[in-house]
Amino acid sequence: MKTTIHALTQNLRKGKIDPVYLVSGDEDFLIERTTKQIITHAVETGSEDFNLDVLFGNETDGATIVNIAMSYPMMAERRVVMVRNIHLLSAQSLELVAKYVQKPSPTTCLIMTATKVDFRKKIYAILRENSTHVEIKQLYDNKIPDWIRSYLAENKLTISDEALVLLHAGVGNSLRRIASEIDKIKLNMGDKKRIEADDVEAVVGASRQFNVFEFCDAVGSKNIEKGLKILDGMLQFGGVPTGMLVMLNRHFTILAKLKELKTKNVRRDQIARELKINPFFVENYARQAGLYSRSHFNSIFELLLDADYRLKTSYQKPKMIMEMLLLKLNEIK
Repeated sequence: MKTTIHALTQNLRKGKIDPVYLVSGDEDFLIERTTKQIITHAVETGSEDFNLDVLFGNETDGATIVNIAMSYPMMAERRVVMVRNIHLLSAQSLELVAKYVQKPSPTTCLIMTATKVDFRKKIYAILRENSTHVEIKQLYDNKIPDWIRSYLAENKLTISDEALVLLHAGVGNSLRRIASEIDKIKLNMGDKKRIEADDVEAVVGASRQFNVFEFCDAVGSKNIEKGLKILDGMLQFGGVPTGMLVMLNRHFTILAKLKELKTKNVRRDQIARELKINPFFVENYARQAGLYSRSHFNSIFELLLDADYRLKTSYQKPKMIMEMLLLKLNEIK
């Protein structure tokens, strides 16, 4: 029976534990979270040492899995058997597991995970048909922001729109990396319950060799060689081109506003408050702002707008569009 993460969560909270689960897909972080959730509800507290077995498809065999699954739990209602990467089992082992799931033990909860699985094959079709199946695919770009908000809500945190854009653009689409960066941000927030842009910039900006903050800094400094190198690295790590554009737009907006504030002899701490940036970065932004005139900024924002349009409507490769943008920005004198 196929189900969703939401429906699975609801059933687990109601105490409904099924005898066999199959969690498959290519989003390993969500697969891990989902299986942990099942284990938390299925294993009686304090009986983990006796009634929880974790096996790996490349290290075990079908006979071992079935023998453990057929064993009675010790001083508990249920035994839980977790088999990671079931697809790495031999064909013979898969046959044994397939026979078991058609008539599973009522006192065992068997949880299986798989990544590269072809459900057109009979053996995998049997496993799916005789289990509660959750398929977890990698999220599309436009689904990441909602996931971030949901993940933060679990930790009783919220995030501003600007901080959300910064986080997504700075880290990319890897949910594992996003969660890791959020954990770091939480450590630096103290008792705050809302993540702001400066919270993200303070942590994410220094956390990776190829990050969007270094990228914007290189572009703003007219260091075309470094900008192209970071761009290539970010794209390889799953960076989102539209998110990079949002960040470049933010960066040049800060430079343009800072240039105006400098003409009014506004103090450094006031500039930081006005632009909502860390005072530590004011000097660097000021140096970059000095490289541009007012007319330059008009041309820059036109180029950014054009690149955004091309990314959303053109058949050109995103990498080519971004590289051409950097070259054009560098030509502004």
